[in-house]
Amino acid sequence: MVIKAGVETTCKCHGVSGSCTVRTCWRQLSPFHEIGKQLKQKYEVALKVVSTTNEATGEGDISPPKKSVLGHGDQIPRTTDLVYLDDSPSFCLTSRFSSGTSGRKCYKDKNCDSICCGRGHNIQSRVVTRPCQCQVRWCCYVECKQCTQREEVYTCKD
Repeated sequence: MVIKAGVETTCKCHGVSGSCTVRTCWRQLSPFHEIGKQLKQKYEVALKVVSTTNEATGEGDISPPKKSVLGHGDQIPRTTDLVYLDDSPSFCLTSRFSSGTSGRKCYKDKNCDSICCGRGHNIQSRVVTRPCQCQVRWCCYVECKQCTQREEVYTCKD
């Protein structure tokens, strides 16, 4: 639903001196980060439901759980709501669902706090050699120098 709602029609004019003698139009998806942002918003307010099957007819149905969940009350989901049946497991710790985040690489200013689940992160300094100052030679050959630099690597603590 989020992807379908984000489809827009984009048009471009073609013609002499900017005239619009021919107009070409196409349907275009919203940028991926916008779709992701909308899905994340829906995820954060998703409704927990229970699935039941009528034994006589075999028809399935979903309904809100008997007790209030996370303050949503007995809200009946709309067709545009994101719903879920089971609570997500913790991905912070090692389990049958996840290898956890211990030792996982993160980016200091971007995501270490959230990825490391509040456990903090280690900093390791290392020297790396990478291709640099690359240039195309003739038509089909790329020539690069090797540059050595020091970098810091951040990984989640145990």
